[in-house]
Amino acid sequence: MDFCRELESRLRKNREEHIFVRERGLMKCFLPFGSFAFCFLFVISGFGQQSDSGQSLGDVARKLRKDTTNEVKMTDADAKKLFETVDRVFAFAAEDTGMPKHAAVKRRLVSKGDVENDATRQLAKQEFAQSFAQEELSMKKLGFLPRDFNLKEFLVRSTGQEIAAYYDPETKVISMLNWVPPEQQEPILAHELTHALQDQNYNLAKWMKAARKPEENHPSSTSTIDGDSQIARKAVVEGQAMVVYLDYILKPAGRSLEDTPGLIYQMEDPAVKAVTDSQLMHDAPMILREMGTFAYQGGLIFEGELLHKGGKKMAFAGAFARPPRNSHEVLQPEAYMRGENLPSVNIPDMREVLNNEYDVYDSGGIGELDVRALLKQYGERKIANEVSSEWNGGAYTTFHRKDKAVGEVATGTGDLALLYVSRWKTPQVAEWFAGFYARAVSQRYHSATVQAVPACSGTNCAVSIVQIATEEGLVIVEHRKDNSVVVSESFDAATAAKLRAALQNATTAVQAESLPQEELGSRLLELPAFQIFAQQIGERIAESMSREPAR
Repeated sequence: MDFCRELESRLRKNREEHIFVRERGLMKCFLPFGSFAFCFLFVISGFGQQSDSGQSLGDVARKLRKDTTNEVKMTDADAKKLFETVDRVFAFAAEDTGMPKHAAVKRRLVSKGDVENDATRQLAKQEFAQSFAQEELSMKKLGFLPRDFNLKEFLVRSTGQEIAAYYDPETKVISMLNWVPPEQQEPILAHELTHALQDQNYNLAKWMKAARKPEENHPSSTSTIDGDSQIARKAVVEGQAMVVYLDYILKPAGRSLEDTPGLIYQMEDPAVKAVTDSQLMHDAPMILREMGTFAYQGGLIFEGELLHKGGKKMAFAGAFARPPRNSHEVLQPEAYMRGENLPSVNIPDMREVLNNEYDVYDSGGIGELDVRALLKQYGERKIANEVSSEWNGGAYTTFHRKDKAVGEVATGTGDLALLYVSRWKTPQVAEWFAGFYARAVSQRYHSATVQAVPACSGTNCAVSIVQIATEEGLVIVEHRKDNSVVVSESFDAATAAKLRAALQNATTAVQAESLPQEELGSRLLELPAFQIFAQQIGERIAESMSREPAR
């Protein structure tokens, strides 16, 4: 322990020596004293099995997932100890966040059967309504999901058993497991009781819904977004809880993330890699992986940056008072802190251009996180962070012919046509993305043949244009002088040209039928099954982070 105290003293003296470098759009930290990892492991070992067993919290959690034997319920004394722990951990979370406690948190012990029933109750709320079926088909048209992927089946199959305590904002109850010793549940209690604090101070359900408002006239969506994104707000909620979780683990060493900022970057990449290497994630398309990890991984980094630059007031109360508006502001915290205003990217009302032969099927935004997922899905993982950080806005609209009602559109993407506009910070990145999108066409369609494009001699010629014939019609990718990339799919050449011209000449930002601009992947959060899927990922990231300092 003297060795640890000495290292802690040296870290206090030298914490300004943390060296930060930016690589491929990610901030990484190199700690001067790698030996702190050993002391950190020594400190947190008390939260796992006793030293004679050598098991960490993560080891226990993994064992629980595999253990199908009969439960061994904790004793009455253990239950009393655990209930008392709630008040102590709740007080820690209140002090750590600066959020006042307004009431004691209701608590209960649950069995494995209770946990399964809770999950079943959540899934019973699940309604894969027509509105989401349209969004799912749009994801397939854009290439975020494989054409033959069954999202409902995957999510239901992936929802496993809860492995830790959990807070329910509907019932205001914290549920703890009656087959796990109290000391092994403490760190996760710190995470979940942070949600209870957030709920008491800001009403989580109401705060999350503040990013949405009812949309009366649009047939394919239940909400529209006035700048705020659900996924960005979710990152605040989970990022704060991750900060408190790690602070609770660091507490015995007299440390916190506020005075040890580099620790996040030391643990973050390996922890997420450990989770993405799991079977659960291997089976998931990249959009599900990215959206599943984002609130926990991205939220932790975002909150860590706010904590480092503006202290607890900015990181906790400040983030609730002025939440990030989109995934871009979470992924690029400096954009959030300086109040960056991006020019809107909207697709004008195209009904007249289409001679009223088409109607809108679905529409929304394509955010920075969406783009990163798309890049990774089609083989550009090494530079996905760097390229997506140059994103400057995006929107899409899918159309169906008017001779088919929305409900009559088949489950295949052949009945849809697409218009997608993205904007980039530099012409070089815009050209690269145009080339990437064109190259990915051969992976998204069974047949893809590049066709010659007539030469352009006018003043409004594109920087570059590629035309590809597929089994679902033409895909045309155009890079423009304003750093935008315009994609049309499944329109004939003449109609596609009219659409591109209409975009070029548009002088108004009126959206077609007031279409929603929520980021496409963010809509997954509306699905209870996806919420359970993401929660499982978040718990596994937390487990991995509790182990990483050992490496």
